[in-house]
Amino acid sequence: MVDDENEDLRELLATARAIHFAYLHNAITRQQAKRLTKPILQRINTTVELIAKEFKVKPRYITFQELGSNL
Repeated sequence: MVDDENEDLRELLATARAIHFAYLHNAITRQQAKRLTKPILQRINTTVELIAKEFKVKPRYITFQELGSNL
């Protein structure tokens, strides 16, 4: 079950990064990229928050700007 969830998060992050990549190469506008990645990042960050609560640590949320860097 956990492995499936991890794979799902990896796929979501890959999708968000692909959208950010398209924005960086002027295939779409910044507004379009942010609109497309917003629900993906919300889902990822919700899961990050749950995992952080489970281990009693501070969550590290992912933002649109961080999609272009190594996470």
